[in-house]
Amino acid sequence: MSDAHLTCNGQRLTALHVNVANIGPWVAELDFEAAPDVSGRVQIRAGSLVLSGTVRANLAGEYVEQWRCVVVGGAGGWSRQLGRKAYHNDAKIKARLVADDAAREVGEAIMDFVPAAERIGVDYVRSAGVASRVLEHVIGQGVPWWVGYDGNTRVGPRASVALPLESQADVLGYDPRNRMLTFSVVDPGVVQIGSVIAQSPLSEPQTVREFELYITADKTRVVAWVGGTAGERGRLAGLLEVIARRVTDAPIYGKYRYRVVFQRDDGRLELQAVRRDAGLPDLKPIRVWPGVAGAAAKLTPGTEVLVEFVEGDPQQPIVTHFAGVDGPGFVPIEIVFAESEMRAARQGDLVQSGGPGCTVVLIPVTPTTPPAPAVLPGVPHLISFSTTPPTPTIASPLYGSISTGSPKVKL
Repeated sequence: MSDAHLTCNGQRLTALHVNVANIGPWVAELDFEAAPDVSGRVQIRAGSLVLSGTVRANLAGEYVEQWRCVVVGGAGGWSRQLGRKAYHNDAKIKARLVADDAAREVGEAIMDFVPAAERIGVDYVRSAGVASRVLEHVIGQGVPWWVGYDGNTRVGPRASVALPLESQADVLGYDPRNRMLTFSVVDPGVVQIGSVIAQSPLSEPQTVREFELYITADKTRVVAWVGGTAGERGRLAGLLEVIARRVTDAPIYGKYRYRVVFQRDDGRLELQAVRRDAGLPDLKPIRVWPGVAGAAAKLTPGTEVLVEFVEGDPQQPIVTHFAGVDGPGFVPIEIVFAESEMRAARQGDLVQSGGPGCTVVLIPVTPTTPPAPAVLPGVPHLISFSTTPPTPTIASPLYGSISTGSPKVKL
């Protein structure tokens, strides 16, 4: 390839190294012929290959009047940090909504979008963290995503295409132990993830899952990994992912303090994070799992509660604990057991018997005694337990208080 066709923003390059993984953005290392002022969004050309990416300012510099830099596909935003944000939709949240929000906040653009499921759940809690982690959460496990040569992000399966090596390139070597295939090409633009190579001396077709382009003025060499599956990150990226997840695991474990802002009629809570630096957003509305079967409480605004995530899943936040004796909002407005609407009585509470609205049925003393008539509702009567009852007169209601109760239960 002539070096006149190897450029970045019109500036000539002496060498170009491009790493293209199955998942994520491509990364290019550029060696310029001189030391031009190149920064921000750039366009790289190598034959029919046109790459649109962004210069990493912290990975660029000049040495001996030659500029060298690293360019990341697209805006280079998927490695940036996102702030916390909460989503809720009783009809379930669209995966595209969460993905587009993340992309917009880091300057990326999503084109094709084919996730594992169109909707992800009723709740989704986006904790502060790397943008690509959010994208991978909502598109589903095993669904590939990548930044194309044009700088746009795409989600979904890649197409498999035959690579016409016979007319454009030669296989230089193949290591079946590491599944590494090396070949040269005339035009680097014909190589892509999903390229199927079926040429002698290979014993069977091989599909490119990750590759590196080494381009200089006189040759283009490709080193491709042809192992794994369409949903894997790639040879090196897969190993790095395992290490990274040890440090910043995707699930959200632990318990987080929130205060009650409002409680809805169905019992769900609208919550405000107590500590903003914990990296989680305010939440609403969140279900309560009190830990006691058949119990429900109407909480006092300002009550502190603990929120955790079922199996660490950001789509399943629940309230599991409430403030203790010395905590804010320890005493609730109301407690209900087994969905009962009856009120409970306590020791010392006032009680009333008889009076208007009372109906008393008099039971005969012996089976041979004719039954006495019921006392009419709303007509007070005197009830006597004497063997010689006095003449009936109108009686006032009887008032009293509960004097005893359980020594083990206090209300």
